[in-house]
Amino acid sequence: MSRAACSTLGTDSRTRRAHVAGDAEVHCARSNHQPAVSQALHSRQALFLLVASLLTPVSVMAGSLSVTPVRIELSSAQRSVALTVRNDGDQPTVVQAQLVAWSQVDNDDRLEPTTDILASPPIFTVAPGASQILRIALRLAPDAARERAYRVLVTEVPGKPEPESTGAQFALKISLPIFVDASGTKAAPQLEWSGTRTAKGELALSAVNTGAKHIKVQTIEVTRAGTDPDARFAGLWYILPGQRRTVTITPNDGHTIAAGRVQVKAETDAGPLAADVVLEQR
Repeated sequence: MSRAACSTLGTDSRTRRAHVAGDAEVHCARSNHQPAVSQALHSRQALFLLVASLLTPVSVMAGSLSVTPVRIELSSAQRSVALTVRNDGDQPTVVQAQLVAWSQVDNDDRLEPTTDILASPPIFTVAPGASQILRIALRLAPDAARERAYRVLVTEVPGKPEPESTGAQFALKISLPIFVDASGTKAAPQLEWSGTRTAKGELALSAVNTGAKHIKVQTIEVTRAGTDPDARFAGLWYILPGQRRTVTITPNDGHTIAAGRVQVKAETDAGPLAADVVLEQR
């Protein structure tokens, strides 16, 4: 189960994000008391927002929502799924669900409103300790050749603050991926790697997904042949079909990135991958 409670320290933060359960994305956003939904990015572990130096504590008012499942897969054979939204707080929580099309441009995620998928009900109230079924249904026929990607944004709609309250009010937003399988073929991801060793000795590693299905990269290790890893990247890294993503990886302490060729090993949701990558010099 994906579980997150909005918890924030500090006075300057507008939005906080964390990864939950490998797929979901959680945001704590400063509220303007309107049910507006802003763009979201990604997420992985339970939400713990820590500030090393705390100058002025802020009182936070937010519900506590959990959503399951945290990954949604639709197809021509399964055109709808049911999500369970639970309120573990002690106050009723108004929740809004919005569907967005998910694409990637210039090494970043782009979310745009869509009518391809329907959420029902789109807005609802969950009593303390209660649950609500949220149905996600496909309205547009799947693409024959390539997987499509969307996200559902499950957002807490904050009420008006109490008159005696002096703290900031934050809203919880959970962003869940939706993948719609291609209908005419068994789609699969395919990565092509390239890299550049920078003047600072870092590795700018790129991967192009030439396949017809997304891939989620979880960890990357960079090594010379038969040696311990010289660098390691850990984090959620989606690459949608036809897209390129680039990450800059810093060498481990006491290690350097090889000048000419490296071995890349990646753990992904499609299984482990390995490749020899010839590096360009910058």
